Amino acid sequence: MIRLLAALAALLVSAAASAQEFSPDGPWVHPRLTADRVSVAPGETFHIALHQDIAPGWHTYWRNPGDSGLPTEIDLTLPEGWTAGDIVWPAPKAYPLGPLTNYGYSNAVTLPVPVTVPADAAPGRIEIPAYASWLVCEDICVPEDAQLTLIIDVGASRPDRAGANLIAAAFDAAPEPAGAIEAGLMRGPDSLILTLAGAPLDGGADAVSNLAFFPFNPSVIDHAAPQRVALETGEARIDMRPGRLTRQSVDEAYGGVITFDRLDGGEPVRMAYTIEAAPGAQVSDLAAAPAPSAPVSGTPDAINDAAPDADPAGAAPASSGIGFLQAALFALIGGLILNLMPCVFPILSMKALTLVEKRGIERGEGRLLGLIFGAGVILTFLALGAVFLAVRAAGGDAAWGMQLQSSGVVAGLALLMFLIGLNFLGVFEIGTSLQSVGSGVRDSGRRGAFFTGVLAVFVAAPCIAPFMAGALAYALGQPPHVALAVFAFLGIGLALPFVIVAFYPHLLAFLPKPGAWMVRLRQVLAFPMFGAAIWLVWVLAAQTGPNGVLWGLIMLLAAGFTAWAFSLHGTLSRVTAAAAAVLTAGLLYTAATQPTVSQAPSSADARWADWSPEAVDAARSEGRAVFVDFTAAWCVTCQVNKAGALSDRSVTEHFATHDVALFRADFTNRDRRIADTLAQHGAAGVPLYLMYPASGGAPDILPPLLTGTIVTRAVDRAVSP
Repeated sequence: MIRLLAALAALLVSAAASAQEFSPDGPWVHPRLTADRVSVAPGETFHIALHQDIAPGWHTYWRNPGDSGLPTEIDLTLPEGWTAGDIVWPAPKAYPLGPLTNYGYSNAVTLPVPVTVPADAAPGRIEIPAYASWLVCEDICVPEDAQLTLIIDVGASRPDRAGANLIAAAFDAAPEPAGAIEAGLMRGPDSLILTLAGAPLDGGADAVSNLAFFPFNPSVIDHAAPQRVALETGEARIDMRPGRLTRQSVDEAYGGVITFDRLDGGEPVRMAYTIEAAPGAQVSDLAAAPAPSAPVSGTPDAINDAAPDADPAGAAPASSGIGFLQAALFALIGGLILNLMPCVFPILSMKALTLVEKRGIERGEGRLLGLIFGAGVILTFLALGAVFLAVRAAGGDAAWGMQLQSSGVVAGLALLMFLIGLNFLGVFEIGTSLQSVGSGVRDSGRRGAFFTGVLAVFVAAPCIAPFMAGALAYALGQPPHVALAVFAFLGIGLALPFVIVAFYPHLLAFLPKPGAWMVRLRQVLAFPMFGAAIWLVWVLAAQTGPNGVLWGLIMLLAAGFTAWAFSLHGTLSRVTAAAAAVLTAGLLYTAATQPTVSQAPSSADARWADWSPEAVDAARSEGRAVFVDFTAAWCVTCQVNKAGALSDRSVTEHFATHDVALFRADFTNRDRRIADTLAQHGAAGVPLYLMYPASGGAPDILPPLLTGTIVTRAVDRAVSP
């Protein structure tokens, strides 16, 4: 009864507060600091709370904000010896916004924090400053903050009735501790399955409705996808679309909150329980039963309203929707097209030289070299794919091309390209290594062919070719063996042209007979390698700033000195070359370990703004069409599109004419929000181009290789009524 009276009192206080006027220009949250004591005793634990009165139609965020947003933060400056615990979060509600769903609170919310007073606290008046910050959203999002102060006495413990009522209501709205409901989370063939068992679910669908799961970790489920519920007495099952952490399997326990309405005296009462879902566990007989084709009594109303026709809780990202055979075909075609993508330019020299030097070798040896090259390509695709899947399964921010998000890999590749260029010019010869790619020396030629395949994938794979995106999107939602099979088909596609030439050498009949021209060609092809090294140093600049470039260039200088010393004869030259090689390795380490800049240099074009979900929401709330360029400095296709189609005068004028809001999301360095957004749209990496219509709704996903016509037509569709 006391708790009920407290809740009613808090409701009256909140209602009175909610009735207060909000300026049309904001702020959209009226905050205040309160406590359940006006005076605390030494050694006592009490609660300080941030109370937010929220403007009608706006909301703030839960600890897991969902697809976008930020949780409210409270920073108390306590006297020495005082300690504070974690925020007690009331159970959230779901707020759909376009294709996104957020978790949070509207109207008013109270966030208590337990505070313990030291036993030797001196009596007297204490002033406790606090800094609170939050993001408040309607159709747009506004970051707000406040400096607040609470004055409290230390002495005999005395309650603050108004504050105590608010805090008691917050505890009533908070989920019950874990233990009342047993939970298990497992990966089904087509969905993520949460099974529940416990007395609070007694009565099944006759007593329980609107059952929903809110995970603590934002990467466990797809928040915007429907949650499909089956209920029996004392047990329940929720089928959901898996998130980034659970696409492959459920390998660890994930906590969260379940909420539902339970009939009490004929009236629904909202209940909330904390659960800790055991990985791979089935805790109810409903584990083997298929979920209904439509929500029974669960899923947040907001979610159902937002996506009534969304896909069932499927495994693959939304844009996939294909089967294995189609994905394998797409991967094969994508690999073939990858040979024509700009990403391959850095290794074009090695490929061309390989073709030329195949002339004149034995037919059987030529075929063998082709197969070894193909093996290098396919095995490297499989290795990168395995690492990619392992990192994603571990909860990392993996994306296709992630190897070039490491400044160490970029610096190492720049050094490698520079050395290959020097080797092509004849500065040094090391006989059995890189320069012997495709040579007539059998052992070294075979190793060189394999190495060429490895390097081709390592440098070229970060780019996404047409058809490749769909295949990768499918692979991301599949078990590892199926995903790796798709990666293998990508490798087959990339290697196939060269393997065919190896088996049918008469295709090279248009080349002139071997002679001095081959030496000149090899020297000329050194310069694309130097160009690749310059490009990689430019990528290093975007990742580590000027210091990284300085150390990278000194590294190349040392490498050049090493190569020159290596070409000389005599013991002294060998010692000098060895010392220079050690110096080069040290400089590589120095360049690779430079601190990462917080953000890659922004585009010099003022028309493009830095991307964030909140900025996109704000532009869309103004009724503008929005174009987002997800790019990276190491993505050659991205740079080609940026310098080509996206800089075309007809495109820029089209953007300006239709007042399209332009945003650029730079993925040069790791960024979890970008990685999550790419995954939401079924993209394994960059480039990704999204064209949001002015009238609302889901964005149009453009192909990875743009033309001016593709972009202008997308703009026309986005601004059409």
